[in-house]
Amino acid sequence: MKKSQKFQRDAVSPFRDKLWDLFKEQAKGMDGSDVVTALKQAGEEIWAVGIDDTYSSMSHQDDEPLGNAFDITWLTVVCIKLKEMKQGKKPRVRIRN
Repeated sequence: MKKSQKFQRDAVSPFRDKLWDLFKEQAKGMDGSDVVTALKQAGEEIWAVGIDDTYSSMSHQDDEPLGNAFDITWLTVVCIKLKEMKQGKKPRVRIRN
């Protein structure tokens, strides 16, 4: 069983690492406040579709494959938001402080 879990982690980690590299690339040259806005908007969109609530309500949150799926989803949305901002699209942040 441990061998199977190790395989899943090893298969996903390189992909997740590539997403982190893409995040770094997309954020390069942007103002820190722009990156924060992209993070905030991504968080709002994940919340709006219920992904965070679904993850929070699962009884086996400590399962690595489940955590990887959430991480990959979140990182993908953040990279998309950063790319959109670089293309000149103004983000809509719905949550106000």
